[in-house]
Amino acid sequence: MRSVVLLALSVGACSGRKDTMELPDAAYDCATETRAEQFSAGMSKVGTQGVVTFKLMSSTPAPPARGNNEWTLQLVDGAGTPISGATVTVTPFMPDHNHGASLKAIITEPSPGTYDIKQVNLWMPGFWQTTVTATPTGGTLDKALFNFCIAG
Repeated sequence: MRSVVLLALSVGACSGRKDTMELPDAAYDCATETRAEQFSAGMSKVGTQGVVTFKLMSSTPAPPARGNNEWTLQLVDGAGTPISGATVTVTPFMPDHNHGASLKAIITEPSPGTYDIKQVNLWMPGFWQTTVTATPTGGTLDKALFNFCIAG
């Protein structure tokens, strides 16, 4: 019986519609979240393969917040040269709830090596891991994680 109650509570916590701005009324205390990073414009991460450096140049809103966010990402190689024409994906995921967002990020490259990302949908409060992957033309896929706490 306890398992059924816990299952019902966990499903209820994640039952808000992710494809609209109808957001669940939940609170999350980011002050106690130790896995999250502090956002700062220009924060940089070397990819897991060491091929791409991912620079999160800006977020609207800043820091990332509940709902749809817009990010500007810069990709450079080991020499600091902008990586143009890469295949880029952005995938938000809540590991504590084992789900992501139903809206797919929209990615454009307005200038060489700079990628505008719309619809980074962090639709509910909690800890979000956003995986950014980049495959340079003819190159190797690389990825980095950006970890943010979204307050309720």
